[in-house]
Amino acid sequence: MDEAVALVIAAPVLALSLWAVAFAGEQSNSGARAAVAAEHAALAAVDSGPVAADTAARVALGATLAACTHTDTVLAHHDPGASAAVTVECRVPGPRTHNRVCVTGYAQARPAATGRVQAPCPAP
Repeated sequence: MDEAVALVIAAPVLALSLWAVAFAGEQSNSGARAAVAAEHAALAAVDSGPVAADTAARVALGATLAACTHTDTVLAHHDPGASAAVTVECRVPGPRTHNRVCVTGYAQARPAATGRVQAPCPAP
């Protein structure tokens, strides 16, 4: 095979491979950011009293700003000063229209603990 022909064949394959690696990395970053955001949002909601939903939304948006094209939050549970659970939906940049990551973060004040779990995304 001629070197020029081999180069012409290899160039698109290499470009597609590099794009796939970048896309997978972006999705992984978005998922990680959504998970951390959910946990931080729940922790903020515990201490926020009547404005817990707004506080959780601001915290989640700030934590996912660079990784998500759109961030939604739902305050799933709130016991002021004691515990909270917040679900964060992160729409991931990419070619698919409904490319989303959903995570529920939870926090409690006593004993102090936080965590997060992958959650099913609501129907689009």
